[in-house]
Amino acid sequence: MICSQPRNRRLLVISFHFPPDGSVGGNRWAGLSKYLARLGWEVHVVTASSGADFQMADGVHRHFRAPRTTLEDWYRARMHARRARGGTRAFSEGDKSEGTAPSHAGRWAEMFWWLRRLGASAIGLPDHGRGWVLRAALCARRLLREKEFDCVVSSGPPHSAHVAAWLATAGSGVPFWIDMRDPWALTHKAHATNDPFIKYERRFLASVEGFVFEHAGRVLVNTRESREALLKSRPYLQPLYLPNGVDRESLPLRTPQGIERGWMAHVGTLYRGRSFSPVFAAMRLLTEKGYAGATDLGIHIAGPLESPHGEIMQGEIEEFGLDAQVKVHGVLSRRSALELLSRAQMALVLAQNQPLCVPAKLYESVALGTPTLVIAEPDSAAAREARRVGAMTVDAGDVTGISALLIDMLAGKFSDVIEPKAAISYEALARDLDTMLTEQLWGLQSHPGVARESRPIRHEANLA
Repeated sequence: MICSQPRNRRLLVISFHFPPDGSVGGNRWAGLSKYLARLGWEVHVVTASSGADFQMADGVHRHFRAPRTTLEDWYRARMHARRARGGTRAFSEGDKSEGTAPSHAGRWAEMFWWLRRLGASAIGLPDHGRGWVLRAALCARRLLREKEFDCVVSSGPPHSAHVAAWLATAGSGVPFWIDMRDPWALTHKAHATNDPFIKYERRFLASVEGFVFEHAGRVLVNTRESREALLKSRPYLQPLYLPNGVDRESLPLRTPQGIERGWMAHVGTLYRGRSFSPVFAAMRLLTEKGYAGATDLGIHIAGPLESPHGEIMQGEIEEFGLDAQVKVHGVLSRRSALELLSRAQMALVLAQNQPLCVPAKLYESVALGTPTLVIAEPDSAAAREARRVGAMTVDAGDVTGISALLIDMLAGKFSDVIEPKAAISYEALARDLDTMLTEQLWGLQSHPGVARESRPIRHEANLA
């Protein structure tokens, strides 16, 4: 009797972002896929990132599907073209007519205002991945017909990828898992908490979210706070916790000889509640107190600066007289940004007013060995994670506390190279994920060579 060898375990990932598209959101599954492949998984990734000339890890396969042009894309392009001609200001989230209706407008003007808001909502929901969902789903269904996969994992944001996974797996018998890199309906336009229109948008997104949750085998989240929020709102889910991390093999080497003494670095998007105000104020406080090393302080700032945050930052630089001490680099390549962090004496991570989210740069900064300061509320996900992995954290309102840390930095009280207090490499996290998949898909069985009947039924998994 001839016994056939058991096949490789096979995973299909649906993620809009993937390297080298520049989005930090793609790094999670780039790292997990790479190390899952080393553990014996064959990983296929359906993505909107073309990855021209990008070397994929052995055992990881890219399936590129370009998103179609949507009405929102057309509108944004039109607004930017008008701005280039001097006809209007830049398009931003605020341009979608958010806020309240004009108080002194007539009935027709008010009706037109609401119609504009409805139109803006219609072309923007559920998110910017809407032009890619069907193409990704069709590609995934084709792959499911061609090969035998053990599980499909959708990763968002954009969270419309979860809809693509449901469409791809419907009727196939293949379980799909949802990876929530950030909350969805809970944090939709969090800056406008009292806007009644946006409350309706959140209800719509919550219904879509609930639908895909009902059909998913498991839900992954990357912070304990997100897990607690989901357990409170949807206790039947029993989400699994798998934090973010970093591929340490991709990081540059940090050496004491290369450190720019007195200089900090912030790499990331300036948006929502993130602000340099407390750091600038702390630097100014040292100058006002006559601290001798105050003029030796400096900040490298790299990454997108969303409007109006970029304009506010520039105004504060001028107001505090920090023009010579702040260098704004704009958007850098991933390699250049990491090198900037590796040379800094201290890395800054801004995470104000984001209670459930942890900026990915926290893990990169700590893994580089750079002493890292997280500006966030003490009970937020970012502050708790900072303490877990070995970073420092100060509340945004504690300017005195920040200035004290700056003094310690200038005095050389920080180690030149720190070591993480917790496992944050994707190599270690991939082993955890491998264990989760093995236990959830096959129970005590460790290989897909056993019959598919050994898998738990999807609805039983939801209730487990």
